[in-house]
Amino acid sequence: MKNHILIIAFAFLLISCKNSNDKKAETNSTNLKELEVKIDSLFNSNIGINEPGAAILISYDQKMIIGKGYGLRDLETKTPITIKTNMRMASVSKQFTALCVLSLVDKGLLSLNDSISKFWNYPVFANITIEQLINHTSGIADYEAYFDNNWDRNKIVENKDILEWLATNPKPLFESGKGWEYSNTAYLVLALLVEKVSGEEFSNYAKKNIFDKAGMKETNFYNLANPIEIKERAFCYEKDSLDNWKKVDGWYMNGIMGDGAVYTSVNDFLAYDNSLRNNNILSQKTHGLIFKPNSTLPKKWPNSNPFEERFPFLANSELKYAMGWFTNEDLAMHTGGWYGTRTVVLREFERPLTITIFLNSDSSFNNLINETYSLVNNYLKTTANIGYK
Repeated sequence: MKNHILIIAFAFLLISCKNSNDKKAETNSTNLKELEVKIDSLFNSNIGINEPGAAILISYDQKMIIGKGYGLRDLETKTPITIKTNMRMASVSKQFTALCVLSLVDKGLLSLNDSISKFWNYPVFANITIEQLINHTSGIADYEAYFDNNWDRNKIVENKDILEWLATNPKPLFESGKGWEYSNTAYLVLALLVEKVSGEEFSNYAKKNIFDKAGMKETNFYNLANPIEIKERAFCYEKDSLDNWKKVDGWYMNGIMGDGAVYTSVNDFLAYDNSLRNNNILSQKTHGLIFKPNSTLPKKWPNSNPFEERFPFLANSELKYAMGWFTNEDLAMHTGGWYGTRTVVLREFERPLTITIFLNSDSSFNNLINETYSLVNNYLKTTANIGYK
């Protein structure tokens, strides 16, 4: 009799646990649907169905909980953006350039303390180290200002052209190691360095040593002077003086790689993000350098910190720079902006949360980022079995 009572009690406990789990699963499913409805409302209110658009990824615990496209990747064919659409990343590309450098460190071919003058004996590189290029403390001159005013725009600028300009010893912004200034030139030089040390063309090296390892099957660096096919490509758009959308993919600086020029999709970025979380790309020791900050951003540039102004969730935090990532104690992120594209990637350290938003226009996206982050936070707070701090 006593055994029968125990069996009944145990069965009742199992049923209760199952009912409780079923109820939690139902609540979680409802919460996720509500989040998706709110995300749809946010993006649809900012993006017209016949306009350039956006792709979004919200990943938690290495699973895509929301992945969607809004608007069009090609206005001529009216082809919509999806999670497989390859979009231009602009400065989000810098993390991949940094990974290429770290892979050479892994192979024993480089040290982050190496001087750039070791590879090119130009005065402009004197006393500049690889690490200073990565963390924006090199003081190297800005190529965009020079080429905007001194280049025939009928010709595509490539990395080699900028190296030739650097050989003329343009005046630095400040003495290396004595300041902080975000530098596209620095990451272009890093791409050139990868080529010089590896003996391989930069985009090929990145494909074999980073993208393929990360499971990014359709991701590439793109050089307009030597174009390759980009599957399911999103074209880049800006409005002209008559308020009509125009393609700007033929911009004369789109032959430059390293500081930008990666095309990737939500699907590929999820594979990459999971590879980062699983330490699959580099050795364990070198992987530990990716998010390790090695420079601190000034509080004012020069009058205020634009990151804090644009993103309230970064307010009152000390921002630093790691290997192609802005970081604070809680998260790593990077934004990108180029002709006809705006991008942002954000990943937290304690929560396994990643959010990406990719646009194929120059539309303002601060509201999209801030509102999305707020909506996701509220979802995580109210969803069972998902940790929130």
